Amino acid sequence: MITHRRWLPVVAVLALLGGCTSSPTDGMTKEEVVDAYVQAIQDGDRVRLVELNDPRLDRHAPIDVRIAAVGDREWSGSRITWVEHPVTGQFDSARITATGPDGEPISDQVHVTLGDDGSWYLSLGERTPQPGDPEPASTVRSHQ
Repeated sequence: MITHRRWLPVVAVLALLGGCTSSPTDGMTKEEVVDAYVQAIQDGDRVRLVELNDPRLDRHAPIDVRIAAVGDREWSGSRITWVEHPVTGQFDSARITATGPDGEPISDQVHVTLGDDGSWYLSLGERTPQPGDPEPASTVRSHQ
């Protein structure tokens, strides 16, 4: 006869394994995330770009726009320069310059952010507005 005590360790292990999910960027430095971006954008690899994207940014249309603008073609002479944020002083954006296959200059910039899970992500998409979000500020003045 099998008692519930014998199953307890098995259930505990399965619960731990089931709760373990890792980020596609888990363990990567921000430099490695940008390097992965450079490869994925050249490959036109939308799936990989979505993986590198901050999961809070659930609208992915900007990724398609970026692929159309600078991706899906081989670059040469890629150079990454880290840009300092003017307010925080953090180097959280990477400016990428390269040359396209027809000799055209390629210039791109990506923002890197540390996610809630401790993994580095790129800010490539947009966040769907949620109920309770503040209204965006308007530059339109009403004349009263």
